[in-house]
Amino acid sequence: MPEVNASQLLQLDLDKRRNKYIKQILLALLGCSCLILLGLQAGSYEHSVSELLDVIKQKITGQELQDQQRIQWYIFSELRAPRIVMAIMVGALLAMSGCAMQGLVRNPLADPGLIGISGGAAAAAATALLIINHHPEYALGGPYLIAGSAFAGALLAVWIVLKVAKTPAGLAITSLILAGVAVNALAGTHIGAINYIANDDALRQITYWTMGSLAGISWAKVLFVGALALPVIAMFIHLRQPLNMLALGENEAQCMGLDVSKYKRLTLWLVAFSVALATALCGIIGFVGLVVPHICRTLFGADHRYLVPACGVFGGGLMLVADISSRSLFPPLEIPIGIVTSAVGAPFFLYLLAKQKGKLSGV
Repeated sequence: MPEVNASQLLQLDLDKRRNKYIKQILLALLGCSCLILLGLQAGSYEHSVSELLDVIKQKITGQELQDQQRIQWYIFSELRAPRIVMAIMVGALLAMSGCAMQGLVRNPLADPGLIGISGGAAAAAATALLIINHHPEYALGGPYLIAGSAFAGALLAVWIVLKVAKTPAGLAITSLILAGVAVNALAGTHIGAINYIANDDALRQITYWTMGSLAGISWAKVLFVGALALPVIAMFIHLRQPLNMLALGENEAQCMGLDVSKYKRLTLWLVAFSVALATALCGIIGFVGLVVPHICRTLFGADHRYLVPACGVFGGGLMLVADISSRSLFPPLEIPIGIVTSAVGAPFFLYLLAKQKGKLSGV
């Protein structure tokens, strides 16, 4: 029997893990494909897969559609297809951001909203909604003003947090988290003050926006987000090895030749940009960045080479499930998607806290 040395055993183990990872990812992609088909059918106006495929075939071959088929094509191509693509991109961005954030601070309870991103976006969006409500002449450009304000507010919140957390030795993680708590508190105070002075119409709009929604998504928004999201996702993939090194500790990563300060800033700005982009277009969608990394860590382990791409796939899948649920539970009413993700994420977060408490009590 030929002798097997340590390097061969290590290579066999790596090959085994890689094959397992590929199989799980392929299964996840197959599941997402099924969810896409389900999402194209789900809603207050239902049609079967055969009807949908028949309409698509006639449209491709240039045949004239009947009145009923025109309605089906419009619902498929202009209402459901764009929001499904947006759900996948937003879910991937939020989940990968959560994975990167947890790897950076080395805390499984970390969330992209930890450093005030969502709070800053909500405060700026609430301000824009109040201005539009009191100045109807801005109503025409309202959606762009709200999205732009939310994006700017999120980045401003991160800039403040980074300024506060900056030390001569680099970014202090503890100060970063505490500054994020303070920024979130200030944002909450600002939103509370706006809610107090807002009329009923503005208050309703602010409340609906903070719940998150994929309603009203168009192909123009999808293309805009896609052009920005794809390079960001590629950068998250590039950060897999640095995140593995940072997981060992900053001093150890520094000794291995990693520019710790550079990669900490890069990770934080990528997380900020991703969450700001998702929040500006879809409102606040909580717990995706917390829940998905834990699910993927259970399936794929803590190696970021596998964990980061898996979070992208599972994040998109979770958002598809949440979107389908929001449209299908109480038709024709549509539940804001943030309520659905919070209904799943909040109990899961309590479970994580209890599990963390059990580990600490056992020490």
